[in-house]
Amino acid sequence: MLLFFSLLTMGSITFMFSQNSIDDYLNGNNNHVIIGGFEDGIDKPRDLDFHPLIQNQLWVLNQGDERYLNNSENILTVCIEENSDVVFTIYDSHGDGICCESGEGFYSISVCDEIYASGGDFESEESSSFNVGENCQNTCEMGEIELTVTIFTDDWAKEISWSLIDYSTQEVYARRLEPGGSTVIFHNAGLDNQISEYRKDSYSRHFMNTASAFAFDNQGFFANTLECQDANNNTNGYFTGPTLWDSDLSIYAVLNQDGPLLGSHLDMIHQSPYSMGIDYGGIGNVYWVFDGYHSSIVRYDFALPHEIGGHDHSDGKVWRYDEVDIQRSEGIPSHMVLDDVSGYLYVADTGNQRILKFDTNSGNFSYDLTPYGESLAEYWMMENAHWEIFIDENLIKPSGIDLLNNRLVVSDYATGQIIFYDISTDLPSELGRIETGYEDSIMGIKIDQNQKLWYVNFQNNNVVLVKNNIISGDINGDSFVNVTDVVLLVDFILNSSPEASNLFLDINNDGIVNIVDVVQLVTLILDNE
Repeated sequence: MLLFFSLLTMGSITFMFSQNSIDDYLNGNNNHVIIGGFEDGIDKPRDLDFHPLIQNQLWVLNQGDERYLNNSENILTVCIEENSDVVFTIYDSHGDGICCESGEGFYSISVCDEIYASGGDFESEESSSFNVGENCQNTCEMGEIELTVTIFTDDWAKEISWSLIDYSTQEVYARRLEPGGSTVIFHNAGLDNQISEYRKDSYSRHFMNTASAFAFDNQGFFANTLECQDANNNTNGYFTGPTLWDSDLSIYAVLNQDGPLLGSHLDMIHQSPYSMGIDYGGIGNVYWVFDGYHSSIVRYDFALPHEIGGHDHSDGKVWRYDEVDIQRSEGIPSHMVLDDVSGYLYVADTGNQRILKFDTNSGNFSYDLTPYGESLAEYWMMENAHWEIFIDENLIKPSGIDLLNNRLVVSDYATGQIIFYDISTDLPSELGRIETGYEDSIMGIKIDQNQKLWYVNFQNNNVVLVKNNIISGDINGDSFVNVTDVVLLVDFILNSSPEASNLFLDINNDGIVNIVDVVQLVTLILDNE
């Protein structure tokens, strides 16, 4: 951990100071605070991002459930507290139930071989309430009862969803949503007045089919990628790629929810099956995409979006950089982050266990490609792109990635670690790691405008804010604020540049470390005596 500190020596004592405020997370004094979870609608979260224009508005992207197969039996067991009063509700989005117009589907809910609810011949939904009882031998923990949900689907399994909730508390014990990703929006995220809002477009089974990643632009539009072979679930198809949306909450998941147009999406281009990561390109409606099917980095330009819910993609432009050697890892997003100043795109190359650095301003046209299933203004193969293997040591499944002030922060899905790198020179150096304790869980990460670190936990269905517990004025990190800290601060001022590259020393937060900070530190000590 010495790598991320500058050294200050007084006599025989050496003190360490972080050179960047984000480095303070590496002092080990962190709390991982869950600010949202399953009860807010978070379910298999894979990414997160902050709205560029609305302060503290955090969006979380859910992968979404896969659709049931037609005419298939599906069994799920759930452990709930004995004697609980529960409500089971099954839905059919087409309004014809699961029996008997389009097949012979049925459902049943049982406890200890006793059936509490069953059926199939309904319209849009059907609910049953019951008490689960007690004293049944099962595999659950003491005081819990095992409930079995059995769904046998009809010819239109994609229309089926259901929920099992507590009658009194409304706690959700289990649920199965219609296929397609969704979002949870946290207003005033992490603050005392935080509220959450769940949104799912009615056509998300296509436009967010197995949603893998998303990114905002600078105006409030966002685009997501899809980890699927075909957005229509055609076994022989390859028609899928990134989708563009407007985050305006009077539009997103509001317009065209019952047709006749295709929901509230703004645009979609279908040339990248199994796309695993995305970031905004810094201009217009341009986004960079991790294309897992072609093992390629792809530049998508949606140009002028079609009407809301439309389907004309003919002005779209797609440039493929197959020279950039990447590899998808099934089920784990490969997030990316663009340095808007340098034009370098940093890529979590998950399948190859490394981080790549790609110059987005490099490369030229090589030859035309034939677009799949749609007409485009351009579909080009590019060549002569400049890229390099940037980090290839001590990574197993890099997934999340973000950038702040020459600090590259990466989450490793396999280990649950969040790794900090100094990239101020041509050779990156690892500064340290945060141990989250969540192996095979951490996906997207984000540093907000206040330099706070956030991540999503896929397995635990939550979003987490990492809080660093630094005591104001505790310069030597001994958990006390006293005259020793004053001496260190004075020595730093006399021997270092006044710019506050270390916010830890900038007691009054004015961007400069000087005598004013000494006065404020002394005042702080006297006030606490």
